[in-house]
Amino acid sequence: MELAELLDNARRNEALLKRLQAFELQLLSAQNWQDFLTLLLEALPSQFDLDAVSLRICDPDGELKSSMLQSLDIDQGALLNQIEFKVSLPIARADVIETPPPWRSGLRLPLMRGGEYLGQLIMYASREDRFTPGMATDFMQHLAAVIAACLVMVRQSEAQALMALTDPLTGAENRRGFERVYRREWARGQRQHHVFSMVLMDIDHFKKVNDVHGHGTGDRVLKNLCRTLKSTIRPTDHIGRLGGEEFALLLPGCQPDQLTNVVSRVQESIREMQVLNDSGKRVPVTASGAFISVTPRPHQDLSVEQVLDHLDKYLYKAKAAGRNLFLPAESA
Repeated sequence: MELAELLDNARRNEALLKRLQAFELQLLSAQNWQDFLTLLLEALPSQFDLDAVSLRICDPDGELKSSMLQSLDIDQGALLNQIEFKVSLPIARADVIETPPPWRSGLRLPLMRGGEYLGQLIMYASREDRFTPGMATDFMQHLAAVIAACLVMVRQSEAQALMALTDPLTGAENRRGFERVYRREWARGQRQHHVFSMVLMDIDHFKKVNDVHGHGTGDRVLKNLCRTLKSTIRPTDHIGRLGGEEFALLLPGCQPDQLTNVVSRVQESIREMQVLNDSGKRVPVTASGAFISVTPRPHQDLSVEQVLDHLDKYLYKAKAAGRNLFLPAESA
C-alpha cells in the first residue's frame, strides 16, 4: 500500500474516531428513553453514513417495552417501530449479514454489558460495499459496547423515575405521575389541535367492602381493577390512582364519538371482575364515573385539577342516581 493511501486511511480513521467519541458523549448524557432512542435510531444513521438502524432487545418479561411505552408520548412511540422485543434471542457475534430490500448490506453488532446479553444493533446500508465480509469492525464494536452500557443506565434511570410516579399497590400512575402525563398531552394538543379524553371513576361502596370483607379484600379489588382496566384500554392509554378508590383514565387521541363505547367496555369489564374475599366468596364490584373529551387550544390553559373538578360534579350525579353509572360531562 502506498504511503499516500496509508495516510489517507489514517486521516479517515481519525475523523471516524472523533465522530464516535462525540456521539458516545451524547449517548452517555441520555437520561431517558426519548433521548437515548432518538440518538440511536435517528442521529446514528445520519452521522455514520447509514440508511437505517434497528434494535433487537431481549425482553423476556416485557418490562423494557412497558417502560418505554410509559415514558414516551404517543408521537415519540413511533420510535418503537424500529425495535423488536424478543422473549429470547440467540447470542450472535459481530458479523456482516444479508439484508432484505431495499438494503444492500448490513452489520449486526451484539449488545453485551457485564456478561448480560441485551440484544443486537443492526445497521443497514443501500450501498453493497458499505459492509463487506472481512472488514474491520473494531470502531463499531466499541460503539456497541457503549450503547449497551447506556441502555443499562437509561433502564435504571427510568425505573427510578417511574417509582416516584407509580402507586406501589396497584402499579397505576400516582397523582403526580398522572399530572405529568396530562401536562404532556395538553402541550401536545396545543401544538397539534389533538383531542384526548378523560374518565374519572370511583368504586361503589368501597368502604363497605373494607368493613365487611377486610382491607386485604379491598386491596385485591384495587389491584384487580387496575389489571382489568389495563387489559381493556390501549397500551398508550394511562391509568391514574388519584387517592383511595378514585381512579382516572387519560386516553390520547380518543375522539368524542369513540368515547362512549370505550366507557361502556370499561364499565362492563369492571362488573365482570372476579374478586374473592378471604373465604373464597365472590365480591361484586361496580363503579360510577364521568367522562369528557378535551381539545386543547392555543393560548388556552386548563389544568388537570380543573378538568377533574368538573368531572367530579358529574361523578357525584352518577352516585346520586343510584351508582353503577357513567355520565358524559359537558365541555369544561
